[in-house]
Amino acid sequence: MVKTNNSSGSHNNNQTGILIVGHGSRRAEANDDVRQVARSIGERGGFALVEPAFLEIEHPRVAEGFTRLVAHGAREVIVHPYFLSPGRHTRGDLPREVSEVAARHPDVGYRITEPLSAHPLVIEASIERIREGKNTSFRDRQIAERGRVYLVGSGPGDVGLLTLRASELLSSCDVVLYDYLVDPDVLQLVTNNAERIAVGKIGGGACTPQTEINRLLIEKARARKRVVRLKGGDPFLFGRGGEEAEALYYAGIPFEVVPGVSSALAVPAYAGIPLTHRDYSSSVAVLAGSHAVDGELDARALFNVADAETIVVLMGLAHLREIAAELIISGKSPETPAAVIRWGTYESQQTVVGSLESIAGEVERVGLRAPAVIVIGDVVRLRERVSWFEKRLTERSLTTAFA
Repeated sequence: MVKTNNSSGSHNNNQTGILIVGHGSRRAEANDDVRQVARSIGERGGFALVEPAFLEIEHPRVAEGFTRLVAHGAREVIVHPYFLSPGRHTRGDLPREVSEVAARHPDVGYRITEPLSAHPLVIEASIERIREGKNTSFRDRQIAERGRVYLVGSGPGDVGLLTLRASELLSSCDVVLYDYLVDPDVLQLVTNNAERIAVGKIGGGACTPQTEINRLLIEKARARKRVVRLKGGDPFLFGRGGEEAEALYYAGIPFEVVPGVSSALAVPAYAGIPLTHRDYSSSVAVLAGSHAVDGELDARALFNVADAETIVVLMGLAHLREIAAELIISGKSPETPAAVIRWGTYESQQTVVGSLESIAGEVERVGLRAPAVIVIGDVVRLRERVSWFEKRLTERSLTTAFA
């Protein structure tokens, strides 16, 4: 029996008993929930006689609970189906069991309340919970920790391709060290109080030495700052993230790597070029178009990947003519399709298509400049059918023009 301390209310003369009926489960916590609800209803409703009961599996069953209430002086019993389904249970099983036990106590009256499932207040409460869910992340938000460095990939440019984890860290960091190719809109996620340090490397222009970047990361982390090192694309694909991770390791600084969508994958996709296709390509090679130390073309690396059916070259626009020539020397057909995509995933995206023999001249004729991604292989032919992003941009422009 659930006993309560309340002495007020219209049903506190020990004449009315309340039977809270749950379904009954093999899970103890589900049954305990029904017992707790019965206790809360008694306390908040001012009911002196309240008993939990179950239709199946668990005890007390309905007949047992009803009998206990009668034994404690109840002369009427209100049976409340606690979130039972309104079909077979509340319309069939429950009335039958209550009527059977009530027949053994002809001097005791009873009523069965309507199930809660369609009650307006339950529906309103459900709507409120749904709205709360819309305003809450699908998982607990994990903010940046003090004294830790996060090597974060910002993706290829389109802010919509930023990962949820990257967004969490940017909005909770104390300092962010960011590269030249990071979209300024991404930095809008950083709070106004956070320190922003530009450490980008521009080909042929200003350059922050890697040793200085490493020093800043270590210094800020040791000052108990929440540090984000924000890179374009993915930090471990030609982003020198491995070097920075090593420097942090040797300095005893904890770090986390947050992968980003690489431009090697996203930019061709935005240009309508699948890197693999059952009819065209089952192998992909990704390489840098210039050596990290002296900026020169690594002809040996090109020779080693010449047999790949799709070749993606990052940071290689300055050496495009040499790249095409070396691949032809390595055995690629001069007619192999090639594409160069500038500012991929941005609204200013431009794509030039040609062959290994003609692509350098086409790019020079158009005046395409870095940053750009080079794609070489038969998959480039699919662009005529698969191109979607630039078509969408054209449609938007036409809609605006005629609006």
